[in-house]
Order: sequence, then structure tokens, then C-alpha cells
Amino acid sequence: MGRGAAIPFLYLPYRQKGVYNERGIGNKGGRTLSTYPQVGQILRMNLVTLQEEKAKLVYKTRVSDITGDLLAIEVPIEEESGRGYRIPEGMEVSIWFMGEDGSRYDFRSTISGYRTDNIPVLLLKLPPVQEITRTQRRNYLRVDVQLEISVKTTDTVRNYHFLARTSDISGGGLSFTCSDQYRLKEHDPLMLWLVIPLKNGTIMHAQAEGEVTRIKKLEDVPNMQWVSVKFVNIHESDQAKVVRACYERQLELRKKGITE
Repeated sequence: MGRGAAIPFLYLPYRQKGVYNERGIGNKGGRTLSTYPQVGQILRMNLVTLQEEKAKLVYKTRVSDITGDLLAIEVPIEEESGRGYRIPEGMEVSIWFMGEDGSRYDFRSTISGYRTDNIPVLLLKLPPVQEITRTQRRNYLRVDVQLEISVKTTDTVRNYHFLARTSDISGGGLSFTCSDQYRLKEHDPLMLWLVIPLKNGTIMHAQAEGEVTRIKKLEDVPNMQWVSVKFVNIHESDQAKVVRACYERQLELRKKGITE
């Protein structure tokens, strides 16, 4: 299939397990995976510039549309200030995102133009798959543990902010249960605040940005849902707190003769 063709991302044929085709799409363990970002996915980017201060700034955006090899993204928001920035046409950008396999994908592109759909969007070209760098994340220990968590949506329309309890957690993500009155969707970006009690009595707090990866109704509990979230941005110190809590929990379960 040529690079200029429309993208039926999830419906291309696969000849070999674990192999990615020229569109950057492959199959792993029966699941369809894509090296390219999907509509609704969160991206982060830096400007490729010799001005050091500008190059350090991190911008967050979301994929609005994909047509052929043309990617349309929402106007990026500078994370520290929260201000939108319409990146000039012709500016080179370095982009990264978290894939469905938990790996980080990096590539470079150039802002090629603008368009107004329902909202203003910036346009850039997707590179050939061989120009996308994949960095595999370590497999974090995941344990069943109930921790208090504060969850906030980042869009202004729903503006949910509620307390919940985790079902399990790892250094790469977590799951929690909450009322189904909160109409969350896959790919929703969330802000998360965790309360982490340690065995020595210390109470720690951690903050992360996450993305909803899966939602399902709880059959045995009316009006409740289970939500799985992957971390897309978490400070190393906060991640270390989460990993420490996971190992403490695992040791506790082993002493009780419980294996996970």
C-alpha cells in the first residue's frame, strides 16, 4: 500500500506476527499495534531551534485527524504556562508519544500549514516508519493495591474532579474504579494525584498525567466502572515512589503466602 493512500489503520492485513509493514502497523500477540499516533492521542513536542530556552519548552497537543500521511494536531499548549502557541509554518519539531505497547516513539517533522475544521489545527507530515525511533519501557511490577487517588479531566466541558481508589498500580500506570456518572472515554487525558502510605508510616504523594486505555462496566457492582490508565508524563521522583510502594506491597503479599 502506498504512503499516499488513506489510512484504515486497524484493518490492514498482516503476513507475519510481530512484523511492522511500511505504514508502521503490525501485530503482536493477536493485537493490532501502530507505530504511528492515532486520532485522539496525546503528543508532546519540542521546537528544533538553536535558542536553548525555547528548545527546552515542552508542548502538549492531541491528534485531531489523519489523512494519508498528513497529521492534523490541535494548537499546542505550552505545559508550564498553559498558553496555546501556533507554531510557525516551516518550523521543525521533535515529537514523542506513548504507544499501545507501552513504548515511547520519537520522530521529527515540520509544520506544513494550517486548517480550520471545527477547531484550528496545525498540519505536519508523518515520516517513513524507519525514521521513527522506538524506546521500549521496562516492564514494571504491577500489584493489586487500594490507594486513594484524585482524578481530574483536563477538558473544560466535562470538568470532572473526583476521588477514587486504585485496583492495581505499577510504575507505568494504574487502574481504578469509580461511578459511571463520570462519562470517561478511551484516550481521555487525566491528571492524577496519589496518596502513598509506606510501611514505615511515611505518607508520600505523587502526581502524574495519564491517558485512559480501557473502560468496562462492573457486572457485580451497579453503576460502577473500571478504568485503566497509562502514565504519559510522570516525574522520575514520583515514579520512584510508586515503584517503591509496589515492591513493598509485593513483599507484604509474599509474607502472607499470596502470589500475584
